[in-house]
Amino acid sequence: MPDFKSLSRNQKYFALTFLIGFLVKYNYLLIRIFRGPSWLGGILRNIVFIIFIAYFLFPLTRTRSGRKKLLIFSGIFTFVFIANLWYNRYFGNYLGFTDIIVGESIGSPMVIFRHIMNFWDPLFIIDLIILGFLFSPEKKTTADSKAAESGSLPASIQKRKKVKLLVGLVLILLLTTQILATNMLLGSERPVELYRRSTGAFASVYGILPLYVYEAYYTTFYNDLEDRTAELPEMLRSDKLDGKNMIPEDSNIIAIQVESLDEKLLGYEHNGRELTPFLNSLKEDSLYGSSFYTKHVNGSFDADFSLLTSLYPINRTYAFKQNDMTEFAALPKILKDAGYQTLAFHGNDREFFHRHQAYPDLGFDRFYGRDDFSAEDRVMDLEEGYLGINDYDFFKQSLDLLENHDEPFFGFFITVTSHTPFNFYPEEMMVEEYADIENPLVHDFFQSISFVDKSLEMFFNELEKRGLKDNTLFVIYSDHDASIDTPEYSSSLEFELERNVKEPEHIPLLIYHPELEPGEIEVTGTITDLAPTILDLLGKESLPEEFLGRSLLKGQEKPVLFLHEFPQIFYRDQLFLKELDEIHRVGHVRGREDPGIELNHQQKDEARKIINFVREKMETTLRD
Repeated sequence: MPDFKSLSRNQKYFALTFLIGFLVKYNYLLIRIFRGPSWLGGILRNIVFIIFIAYFLFPLTRTRSGRKKLLIFSGIFTFVFIANLWYNRYFGNYLGFTDIIVGESIGSPMVIFRHIMNFWDPLFIIDLIILGFLFSPEKKTTADSKAAESGSLPASIQKRKKVKLLVGLVLILLLTTQILATNMLLGSERPVELYRRSTGAFASVYGILPLYVYEAYYTTFYNDLEDRTAELPEMLRSDKLDGKNMIPEDSNIIAIQVESLDEKLLGYEHNGRELTPFLNSLKEDSLYGSSFYTKHVNGSFDADFSLLTSLYPINRTYAFKQNDMTEFAALPKILKDAGYQTLAFHGNDREFFHRHQAYPDLGFDRFYGRDDFSAEDRVMDLEEGYLGINDYDFFKQSLDLLENHDEPFFGFFITVTSHTPFNFYPEEMMVEEYADIENPLVHDFFQSISFVDKSLEMFFNELEKRGLKDNTLFVIYSDHDASIDTPEYSSSLEFELERNVKEPEHIPLLIYHPELEPGEIEVTGTITDLAPTILDLLGKESLPEEFLGRSLLKGQEKPVLFLHEFPQIFYRDQLFLKELDEIHRVGHVRGREDPGIELNHQQKDEARKIINFVREKMETTLRD
């Protein structure tokens, strides 16, 4: 290591702190967040980093300006690291270029500090604190220290130049060897094909920064899609329905997507008080999906997309903004053709998640947003927040809007009150039995869910008074779980996992109609299956061939997919992961491990074909 002995003690500490801090964070990103599959690639790249930093960056520590540059770089890299850490903790993916450019803000900073930030996260900025402490100017006591500060050292400059040139050539050779060897181990593919197959593999071969650069190029400029079409393989085409309706074919339909409603909340009690007494009573009269999961890959809009198109949302794809929704088969279009009024209701801005442009393209006749609800006429003493109008007033005012439309209608409702940080509820509706909960996140979550339950009860009662309940099919589910993991309460179904992957999110599903026999839907399903199930209940004979969901009333257990950056396949409580072309087991629901359950060749082949089809569909329907 050149001239390391010539550095002062302060400079040596600065240099080593910079090196260790960078390597720890880079490798954490590569292994835990990007999940690079090649150990060889990681080891060789670490060797390159160590040599480069030692020979080309350590000398910068001699000067204050040099230390300043290293401190700024470390600060920027730490910011990128923390952003990826928090994004991965919530969504299970890395924070991509598309997420940064297209994604919506979280709204309230409290979401980070109360919900996402971990107690141990400050450990990742310790190196910055040390670097800041060591950044201060040093006292110069000798002529050598002055020469060092000016960058002029007694050693031969000519010799140092030759050494750096030689080291540079070695680094180029090492980096080239690392890229070629790692790529060969991962399939020897062109960058574009490797990127499409696995961003983790791409990061292993070329590095994290090149991944962001390539993603920006691919997203912005890549234009090799004109001659490609997304054609669903015959083996994946939707099953025919039997055409036997279980409810009147002219039944109204109301689908309610409840914010952050965990499955375990139904029946949950604290101090003898049920959190959701209304939903609990409704569950007794409903078809209940006990093994039902959400789609939460990029954001809450993934649930809308899944319900309305019966497709799988895929990571780094903001479909409502990026894709032409007129190119998708959709539930509102089908119902509209059958004579339904198709209506969407959301207490937030229409533009949020670009629903304002997607919903009309998907077949909605009317989309009611924040501007259609009156803050002056609200019943609850609760000012509008960044989320919009509270659920009670949202449902109450929606009743008049709904009543103005002809029947049959399809009403799609999205609630907001129980959105993190869970403090959007009126004080007068607080439940006294929850006052002893010391964790403010859990306390507010319970209070907000209780308020949502009361709002839903009012909505159902008012529909009954207005004669709109008896001939209406209700479908209630959640966009995702609350992602709470505390000693007091945890949203998780609890998985035992061998890898850092996002757990499937268990949510409730209630399907209610006065003429529908209550019972339990035991087969595993997701929101992608809701549109086929609704059409099956209405007695439709067929589904659009691009619908990937199936009717949950068929009773056949099949694998379900979650298309995160590394796609997951969930089958009989066992979780499998697709990395490159391999599909292997990574975990199971706690207490339900069964090594005898495996995916057969056909199931793996179908999973690969589904993943490829959805990706092609998203690429070939991009807006101009």
